[in-house]
Amino acid sequence: MYPLRFRIIILVFILLFFGIIVRLFQLQVIESEIYQGISHRRRIATTLLETTRGSIFDRNGKVLAVDQPTFDVSVLFKNLLHCYLNRTEQPYPFTSLKIHEDEKKQCRECRENQDVWLERLSQLLGIPQAELLNNTRQIIEKVERLKQSVERRAGKKVRIKEEIDYHPVVADIPWEKVIQIETRQADFPGIRIVPRLKRVYPEQKLASHILGYIGKLTMEEWREYREAWNNYVLASTGAETLSLLYDGYMENDNLGRDGIEAQYEEELRGMRGKRFEEITYKSSQMERVIVERPSISGNDVYLTLDSRIQAYAEKSLGTHAGSVIVVDPRTGEILAMANNPRFNPNTISEDFNRLINNPSKPFLNRAIQGALPPGSIFKAITAIAPLSSGVLNTQTAFECHGYVRHRNVTLRCASRNGHGLISLEDAITYSCNVFFYEVAKAFGRDIFYDYARLFGIGERTGIDLPHERSGNMPQVTATIPAMNIAIGQGRLLTTPLQMVRVYAAIANGGTLVQPHVLSKVINSQGEVIRRFEATYNQKLPIHPSILNSIQASLRDVVTRGTARGKGLHLYKAAGKTGTAETGRKGDYHSWFVGYAPYDNPRYCFIVLVEHTPKSSAEIACPIAAELLSYLFPEAHRAS
Repeated sequence: MYPLRFRIIILVFILLFFGIIVRLFQLQVIESEIYQGISHRRRIATTLLETTRGSIFDRNGKVLAVDQPTFDVSVLFKNLLHCYLNRTEQPYPFTSLKIHEDEKKQCRECRENQDVWLERLSQLLGIPQAELLNNTRQIIEKVERLKQSVERRAGKKVRIKEEIDYHPVVADIPWEKVIQIETRQADFPGIRIVPRLKRVYPEQKLASHILGYIGKLTMEEWREYREAWNNYVLASTGAETLSLLYDGYMENDNLGRDGIEAQYEEELRGMRGKRFEEITYKSSQMERVIVERPSISGNDVYLTLDSRIQAYAEKSLGTHAGSVIVVDPRTGEILAMANNPRFNPNTISEDFNRLINNPSKPFLNRAIQGALPPGSIFKAITAIAPLSSGVLNTQTAFECHGYVRHRNVTLRCASRNGHGLISLEDAITYSCNVFFYEVAKAFGRDIFYDYARLFGIGERTGIDLPHERSGNMPQVTATIPAMNIAIGQGRLLTTPLQMVRVYAAIANGGTLVQPHVLSKVINSQGEVIRRFEATYNQKLPIHPSILNSIQASLRDVVTRGTARGKGLHLYKAAGKTGTAETGRKGDYHSWFVGYAPYDNPRYCFIVLVEHTPKSSAEIACPIAAELLSYLFPEAHRAS
């Protein structure tokens, strides 16, 4: 009994195996042409879907950067190629390619509609045919360079996706033209309207150095990002496998190049979705959508910037090369950061070459990248250092004759006739150079270095903007260089942001705050997913009585000192003037840095005007007064 059952099972397996062999023979040999035909007529195409870049807002919700839809006219590649080969008399750029030979062999009747797009688009859009043909040539060259590259790597002839795809020949066409093309598709064979998102900055040049701009990926960058994305996907586990359904950057994608656009690229850029389509191989027409994963929009970024204060700061600075910063001394929030000259991020692609070669350097964010000698505004640190070290008190006085000699070197005061016997309080109020020369001579060469570093001089502030410079705080070993540094000259270099942070610390009672422009990040569901949190707000080891003394002197600067009569007292401001030498006769950097109201500071601000023949009192103080008239309108009206 048992052997019989075993033989039956063996027989069943043999019959099944024979059946499989017969079916495979039928599919592979007898019906092979049927299935080969289907595979040649259909294919699955993966399309990456556009994603919306997050918007940028100021602290009051005003839009500063946003993606807006626009439309491009795209033409099927074979129509571009046929038209170019038949319309231009210029030598073909790639005459040796087989695809060109194939084009020549085709009868004209077979392709009678493949070049009508040229005339019809030219008439509809009012664009010369020569311009359209020039765009066509660039597309053909790009596609065929890519094809040659792929074929070299593959070692054989291949057909690439770009040969059966549509390519944009005209960008940003008006909506009424879109309607005409869409409603008369029979008149525009081989043409497709492709929606596209365009980055728009509604306020034009406003805060351009803060917002930055976006630019297209280079081929090298795209390869790097592509490789990084693939490695990320391969390393993804668990919930992260969701990333398999999305994609990273595409060739020709934009990414942030500077400012907030670059600093918060990860938050802003979003994630592309994917659509898997079954398409007809020959016509490239989509038959059906197999599956689609929608894109995820980028997050919105809210800044601490107040666009109204920013606009007035830019207006106050006018056409002068320089910068104006307004910061909340209690939190480090940047309320305004104006620079001049500026640029328009809306037209950056057209203007880039002109701007990058402009000697006035419009791309330079002078507030964080302009490292210059601070002049007399550094004297606050020069005063705090010996006071805190106990080698100087507020009653210490030196005789100023308008100059001081050390060995065979004569250094002069701003007052040619001298200030006479002068104490620390009046030395700050009247900006007496001789007093601080004498401090440097009497109390050591390194006394300023440690306190300058304590205030962050010579290092980046850590603001959340790219490309910040650290400036230079030299550690000198000789007396003359120390005397120069004591008045903010020599090899000492600071940025406006460094100095406004120093005065914010003086104003708020001794806390060195972390400056920042990010307020919060919100996702597409309106949820706050991140708020800025300062990682370091450092309480400085300075006795309150010393700060009180410095604050009193800075108030006196406005009421009876070097900034007297400039209108700053109307706003209860305190501050310090600075006119730094540049090494060229009659050429200075004019500074004014201060805060207001002096008894309860809400704003700390700094004004810098580069390379001017005028002193701080003549040019920086009036700009500061104009700025304060906006910040304190009640005081301005009362005046």
